[in-house]
Amino acid sequence: AAICLIAYGVQEGEGDRGSSDNLYLAIALIAVVVVTGCFGYYQEFKSTNIIASFKNLVPQVRPLRYLGHFPLPGHLGLHPTISGFLCHLQQATVIREGDKLQINANELVVGDLVEIKGGDRVPADIRIISAQGCKVDNSSLTGESEPQTRSPECTHDSPLETRNIAFFSTMCLEGTAMGLVINTGDRTIIGRIASLASGVENEKTPIAIEIEHFVDIIAGLAIFFGATFFVVAMVIGYPFLRAMVFFMAIVVAYVPEGLLATVTV
Repeated sequence: AAICLIAYGVQEGEGDRGSSDNLYLAIALIAVVVVTGCFGYYQEFKSTNIIASFKNLVPQVRPLRYLGHFPLPGHLGLHPTISGFLCHLQQATVIREGDKLQINANELVVGDLVEIKGGDRVPADIRIISAQGCKVDNSSLTGESEPQTRSPECTHDSPLETRNIAFFSTMCLEGTAMGLVINTGDRTIIGRIASLASGVENEKTPIAIEIEHFVDIIAGLAIFFGATFFVVAMVIGYPFLRAMVFFMAIVVAYVPEGLLATVTV
């Protein structure tokens, strides 16, 4: 585009106002570059938001007004006393020593007996031991749009397919169920996925490496043949401007400006 604008400026400087092809070509190239750049930015922006979406799958936190002081468990990572505003974490119904308790979901441990009902978010990976018409929404984990029935029976060797396991962050849509906690926190299925995704470095994918290599080869060929035709045109007596047009035409024809959009849509 810059070369086209320079060529157009040279034409105008020489008083040749008969053709505006170089100007139109420069505008077209700039438009292609802008569109391709915007598309690449959109793709990158969408990719970086994937990790942020995992925040919607962890226990929700909302502010709870509290006046006064009282001791807090040390494992919450807070100072022993606090005043002002506290965070009310997702609650879980757990049965310990025969008593049904409401505790914070992050206080669950492996082996706890948990009760879930319609409208509850599953607080951990649990193995179902009893269920009454329980159905869960696994769409956030497996992509299944239909509600999935949960029951005590093992129906498949794969944990993701069997009906006797409910996963952390999935929603219980209807019915009730009781189950034993088998994984919590980062050890849950969704926790492992989030940890793996957040730990991946921003490395180029194999296809990105191949595309970059391909573009390098094409760009090298374009410059080589463009320069060759430019030299040939100058040798046989073409004006400099016409020889430059040959060079630009070959470079533009060789370089695939829309390659990014073509291979990512």
